[in-house]
Amino acid sequence: MKKAALVCALSMLFTGCTPINFGVDNLLAAPKLTAEQSQIHEALIDAVGSNVTLKYPKNGSNRSAYVIANLDDDAQDEALVFYEYTGDPADNGLRLNLLDKDENDEWISVKEIAGAGTEVDKVILTRMGSSSSVNILVGYQTLSGDEKALEVYTYQNREFKRIGTSSYSVLETFDINSDGSNELVTIRRSVNPETGQVSAKAALLELKKVTADNGSVSEEVALSQSIEMCDNVSSYARAVTGRLADGRLALYTDVVNADGNLQTELVYYRYSALQNPMQLRSEKLLPLCTRPAGYYCADIDNDGITEIPSTRTMLGYENAVPEEQQMLTSWMEYEDFYQLKEKYSGYYSVADGYAMMFPSRWADKVTVKKDTTTNEVIFYKFGGDINADMTELMRIAVAAKQQSQAFLYDGYQVVKSVGQLDYLVKLSTNKREQLILTIDEIKNNFYVIE
Repeated sequence: MKKAALVCALSMLFTGCTPINFGVDNLLAAPKLTAEQSQIHEALIDAVGSNVTLKYPKNGSNRSAYVIANLDDDAQDEALVFYEYTGDPADNGLRLNLLDKDENDEWISVKEIAGAGTEVDKVILTRMGSSSSVNILVGYQTLSGDEKALEVYTYQNREFKRIGTSSYSVLETFDINSDGSNELVTIRRSVNPETGQVSAKAALLELKKVTADNGSVSEEVALSQSIEMCDNVSSYARAVTGRLADGRLALYTDVVNADGNLQTELVYYRYSALQNPMQLRSEKLLPLCTRPAGYYCADIDNDGITEIPSTRTMLGYENAVPEEQQMLTSWMEYEDFYQLKEKYSGYYSVADGYAMMFPSRWADKVTVKKDTTTNEVIFYKFGGDINADMTELMRIAVAAKQQSQAFLYDGYQVVKSVGQLDYLVKLSTNKREQLILTIDEIKNNFYVIE
């Protein structure tokens, strides 16, 4: 980091250009400015001065301090820039500036708005309801803890304004009720200051038109409905939008419960209302979808349906201490009427991001051990004692591509390649053992979870 800072400082010293200030976080992620971004930046400093530090969103798909998009459906793009002032304590605080092009096709600052937090959490550009322009949703990290601040803006007829505010622990926008337009779904967690009791609610926020006394029509964000979430939540680890088995969209939230384990809650729309089956049938469903940290929901087979992991102890580890246990992971689909149906079951490596599903003939017959020296996972025919000699069936290794050749010389085969990683398997040469899989069986049951 020190070297990066030095290089950045030297480059500014010798270029003679107006400097862009980067904080430590920005040094890790700030890309080189494009020609368009440089033009936008010059227009920004013309309007607000050069003592600014760019602020980069921490999450979401828009990770640049410069968000460029057509926000008002005219013939050209507009730009949002996030920054804070440096050097003047009176100007502390995050800022959002909207820039547009004038009649000479030059970038100009339209308006600066003070942000609602200390950092930018995420930026979402979407069209809600029958809105005639893109809605700008900005989530801000605050000093108050887990809850983040949400502000919703619009830009129409050269007017950049705030039309709604809220708070959230989870924020997503998608067409939850299948009406053809996006809705805003938030989850808000709160703690009773007197009792310490934690509660949470999921809310559906929609864009509504409001007619003033003078006949003018404006838009505002309003609460449509809300439902209770489970009350044993310490924090929200991850949230993804995915489909249920029946095709409806849902919000899958992986939450950390009071015991430090992960559990999944679902929010979807049915019978004209939000539903959370895990809260409605918590005694039945929560035990099925509670597991150790790191086991996140994912669409593991890319069929559009998100699966929920459920874990139990692998054969032979029933009496082992938790730190030494290996887990068998089942991947479940939620079905109507409060059912979780197993789709796959097998070994999942959280560290290496792959899953080897067990074919039916392996059920209740195969277990695994991890070789801590080579970091390989070895699959065995279970004989009743995990510490006794067992028949090896195969082993899986993960290696960088430039290191794979050594494995290939040793009899391994590549079953999957993703990026710079190869996933390799070595099969036992015991021809008499019927539990040994073919290479095609392995490929058909092997998934890389990205």
